Amino acid sequence: MKLMLLLALGGMAGTLARFGLQGAVQAPATTFPAGTLVVNVAGSFALGFLMRFLTGSLAVTPDVRAALTIGFCGAFTTMSTFAYETVTLLEGGELWRAALYGVGSVGGSIIAVIAGLGVAGRLL
Repeated sequence: MKLMLLLALGGMAGTLARFGLQGAVQAPATTFPAGTLVVNVAGSFALGFLMRFLTGSLAVTPDVRAALTIGFCGAFTTMSTFAYETVTLLEGGELWRAALYGVGSVGGSIIAVIAGLGVAGRLL
């Protein structure tokens, strides 16, 4: 029961953080989903950092680690939205933007996980 409550709180915080960051980044009246791109890359960095740091130290309990990774990061990142927005760009004939968005999201997220692992590794 405690774990489920922590997961729910983490999910709620991740959802609100996603809403805030995506809204702050996304320019009105543009078809390029920059807000989702930034959220995916930032969320990937956060997950990489948290997994390395929290599994390499005794900073938090496994329940809190799950709340931060599964709850917060799971609600914060938006891969389902990424897939939908990529298809929307493709359907709109925006092949270059769809490719840029796909490569930026996937490549940027992989690089961000590596960076998060590296930063956390230096702190341990």
